[in-house]
Amino acid sequence: MPTSITIFQLVCTFMFLIFLLGGTMASWYFVRLVGKREANLLLSVFLGVLALSLLHNLLINIGIFNNQPYYYFIPIWYTLSFGPLLFFFVKSRLFRPFHLQKKDFKHFIIPILQATFYLSIGFRDAIFKAQLWEHTYIPIYKPIEGLFYIIGFSAYLYFSYRFIRYKLALLKRKKAFAWEVDKVNRLKRMVKGLILLFGISAAYIIGDFFTYRFLGLNLYNIRGFTYIGDLSFTLMVLWVSYYAFRNAFFPSRHRLKTSKTPQLLLDKIDQLFVEEKIFMDDELDQRKLGYYLKIRTKYLAKLLPSSFRNLVNKHRIEEAKKRMLDVRYQKYSLESIGLEVGFGNRWAFKRAFEQVEKMSPVEFKNSRQ
Repeated sequence: MPTSITIFQLVCTFMFLIFLLGGTMASWYFVRLVGKREANLLLSVFLGVLALSLLHNLLINIGIFNNQPYYYFIPIWYTLSFGPLLFFFVKSRLFRPFHLQKKDFKHFIIPILQATFYLSIGFRDAIFKAQLWEHTYIPIYKPIEGLFYIIGFSAYLYFSYRFIRYKLALLKRKKAFAWEVDKVNRLKRMVKGLILLFGISAAYIIGDFFTYRFLGLNLYNIRGFTYIGDLSFTLMVLWVSYYAFRNAFFPSRHRLKTSKTPQLLLDKIDQLFVEEKIFMDDELDQRKLGYYLKIRTKYLAKLLPSSFRNLVNKHRIEEAKKRMLDVRYQKYSLESIGLEVGFGNRWAFKRAFEQVEKMSPVEFKNSRQ
């Protein structure tokens, strides 16, 4: 006779599917060619470590570690890196000239120590791991790790949110384009949702710790209690994956009302490029422009007088030239100007500039002085 599916099986299946989703989106952003390269890589690594930590929880649930003690402590648990990775992704996404510098790597000292700990014991024999679990991990290491995780991630979430609010205030003061504000608001929604879900996960961890340490109650004996922690963490991975997916494939809630008449569409594209400077969106590609205009990518390709890349690069180079000759941007590096006008990195800017102007950005600037 067929057996009914239990809640436990449903939870584990859900966790596995979200692990696959997180891993897929992490891989997608790792190879993504559109957008600022550093921001894509930071989001990729952030989603990757989230997905690996979710896999760790899933393996505990299905009993892999109990049945195969050798596999316990395998190095896939990197929770202390969540905060710094999120914070620097947000900063890189909001401020295009920003790059990780040597001074920023102090934020990764504790995550590196955590990773080193698991790498150093992850492939040791089961007897050693059992002794470590009983004498060191449970009484000393796990509480300290949990404390650093809760305090650290809370702090980085707070400062990430503050940076987003600061950026929105800047955009409001300079009367930014709608697409700029929309991108930051999308990031704001992601961080706000993450704060809520992390709050539930943190309350679960803190509640379990204090009731066991001070009241002698093991909440794991309460049926369904572990689902709170499992599902809250799984939803964190789902929420970040959803943001990454929407950002890549459905970039805006505000799609334009346009006619399907070719000339009117061309006029609208010209308006977007000239008046709203949508080419400065570093994540703009042909699919995204087609999404805004509610037309198919193939139709857009036929409609444009030249290739999409040439059209975008032409406008970006013209904007870069104006800024290189503008006294307000004299203190900006050429790389910063290239990033500001929409290029993903300095090499893309230099290559496109040389193709259009038949000289490098440095040569152009020197020739105008």
